[in-house]
Amino acid sequence: MTSEVGPHAFALSPDRQRVAFAIQEADPDSNSYQLRLVVMDLAGSTPITIDEGGDLIRRVVTGIGGVNLNTGFPATIAPVWSRDGRAVYFIKRTGKTSQIWRASSDGKMSEQLSHVQGDVEDLVLAEDGTRLIFSSRQPDPAMRDALTKEGSRGFHYDDRFMPLSASTPDAFPTNRKALLSIDIGTGAIEPASSGDAEYLSKASSLPAETSATQSEGRRAWIEQDGDQVLGRSSKLHADGVDGRPVLCAAAACGGAYQLWWTDSGKRVRYIRHQGWADSETAIFEWAPGQSDPVQLYSTPDLLLDCQPLRGNLMCAREKSNVPRQLIVLNLSSRRDKVLFDPNPDFSRFSLGKVERLHWTNDFGVETFGDLVYPVGYIPGQTYPLIVVQYISRGFLRGGVGDEFPIQLFSNHGYAVLSVQRPSATRLIPDAENRTELERRLLTDFKDRRSVLSSIELAVHALINRGIVDPERVGITGLSDGSSTVQYAAINSHLFKAGSVSGCCWDPFQDAFIGPAAATAFHEAGWPSLIDEQSAFWDRMSLIRNAPRVTFPLLMQQADDEFRGAVASYTALRQAGKPAALYVFPGEYHFKWQPAHRLAAYERNLRWFDFWLRGAEGPSEWDSFRDASAKSAEQVAQP
Repeated sequence: MTSEVGPHAFALSPDRQRVAFAIQEADPDSNSYQLRLVVMDLAGSTPITIDEGGDLIRRVVTGIGGVNLNTGFPATIAPVWSRDGRAVYFIKRTGKTSQIWRASSDGKMSEQLSHVQGDVEDLVLAEDGTRLIFSSRQPDPAMRDALTKEGSRGFHYDDRFMPLSASTPDAFPTNRKALLSIDIGTGAIEPASSGDAEYLSKASSLPAETSATQSEGRRAWIEQDGDQVLGRSSKLHADGVDGRPVLCAAAACGGAYQLWWTDSGKRVRYIRHQGWADSETAIFEWAPGQSDPVQLYSTPDLLLDCQPLRGNLMCAREKSNVPRQLIVLNLSSRRDKVLFDPNPDFSRFSLGKVERLHWTNDFGVETFGDLVYPVGYIPGQTYPLIVVQYISRGFLRGGVGDEFPIQLFSNHGYAVLSVQRPSATRLIPDAENRTELERRLLTDFKDRRSVLSSIELAVHALINRGIVDPERVGITGLSDGSSTVQYAAINSHLFKAGSVSGCCWDPFQDAFIGPAAATAFHEAGWPSLIDEQSAFWDRMSLIRNAPRVTFPLLMQQADDEFRGAVASYTALRQAGKPAALYVFPGEYHFKWQPAHRLAAYERNLRWFDFWLRGAEGPSEWDSFRDASAKSAEQVAQP
């Protein structure tokens, strides 16, 4: 999963001559990651490894009701330079905790700096350069003891529970967030001051800088016009040459999400999405109060964590067929230079040609996606197609969750359609708040129908172009993509096989998502458990609709979520439908273990080979084809 907005992925040195960044390399054989922190001179020298080893730090988010959820997705934590550029501070996980480490920028020394009990999370250098301000999850003995005492008499089932992933309130933290500072010279740790806390909060915010001040004190800032979840556009303001605030009223200023002043301090540059379904990233320049903005650059590529660098920009960039690279973008010449390529041998692989597609679905919502041709494509020959969801920005690897290997499919003779999810907010442009938006999107499954419409129209277009065999179309998805696959299994006859991770929606879900989440779902319009006979489920529930499910379904679930799929899987098998369920231990919403990711890749390829190409499968699938034939007869009957 990629996002243009998030924590910094790299850090420029104070003199802007060097850059520090982390490299992680998955090793399926050992089921581990090789982690390195490197420093590189911007003149183009070979990166110096200043630290290596440690364990992958995974992102933890706060879910409904305050529950801690481990996503399985790697956390992005930028290193921090010392004021003199001689050292780099960073967070490293060894053993059971994540701590602050210090490495010399020449690679000659690396050492652990903090030794606190809990995990260090955020980190910033204080303004005076002598201390590091950080946050840490500190064990709270009182909370832990209270939980132990309660358990001895039996836990009261309440909003703390989420049976989907835990049988006790363990998902709720028994720690507290502490704000601390550490003296770099002595290692002494003390509570952070209120000023430190405010400084940490600002420094650890998203790198999509919403304000900037130039040397003479003139400000530029972005104001959000209402709730961003509702698709409201941002507005760009700046102090004019007379010091008075100026609003950029041009359409090209709407939606700015990062800004900075030029070195001269006379113009503001900013980044925004534009074009068909906001599929392009553009960079503009604006002289406040003097002219309309001028476009300097636009690209369909994914640009991540762009940082100003002597009139240019340094960004992490991904192309549809090129993995992430560190580049310097010259905005005057509109040319880029690859500063670092972590995958220098990638070009030796045979890749399917990528064609960007634009279309409008049945609801009038613009959609874009990418067709990846089979390697060795022959015009006039039709191919099996696999649909991958639901983000198609940047390197086309394995869809959201990285379980459906696009180029592996392409190398095995499949065409692949990578679809960018159509905007939900554009379906309901007049929603007043989030609750209203969610309820109206769920009404008559308007949002789900919009997504399926985008996919089906694109598939039919490829069939009409003579590229795709209409009898050999598969569909995949994780999370929201899994919901689309589930909906398609009941409401579409286009697909011949499906694969999901993170399934399923069904009438009794209140019982395993827990009281807090269930309440939130009801507010959004989902029926309660006692309304399980509601007609709502006639178009969504695999349990209720098992006899008329239209294609075989593979489920590859994390042990943290598989309980949500067991009843649906059981209903499909009882209805004689081909379905397979595999459970991966120690996993979360996104599978993080390299061996598991590889296994998911290989099984997905084998699943679609089995159903779309008639290849042999494992012995446990032997009975599936007979069941599929009987199922097709049942679905065809009036």
